[in-house]
Amino acid sequence: MPYDDKTMMTDMLSTQKFIASNYNNYAGEISTKTAKNKLLKILQEEHDIQFKIFEDMQAKGWYETTNAPQAKVDQAVQTHITSATNLKKPVEKAVKKRAKATKKTK
Repeated sequence: MPYDDKTMMTDMLSTQKFIASNYNNYAGEISTKTAKNKLLKILQEEHDIQFKIFEDMQAKGWYETTNAPQAKVDQAVQTHITSATNLKKPVEKAVKKRAKATKKTK
């Protein structure tokens, strides 16, 4: 049974999301700056492919989006800023603690 264009493009988009997610994880785990930069370049290319598929699907009416009210956008931004700030504090504290411990052992 052959697949129609919409089904194939939906599968392509899903696959691109999966690929981009994996490259993002790899980039976060890599141990050298050179390798990380190469992976980030590939990740950007994968996001570009994903966006192209999305645009093509949207143009055909196969991927509908709606604009969120500005108040919801502002609320989401504030939520993420708060989360990032809350995560940053314990990390900074741990880095300072480690730096102190390293000084004592030298």
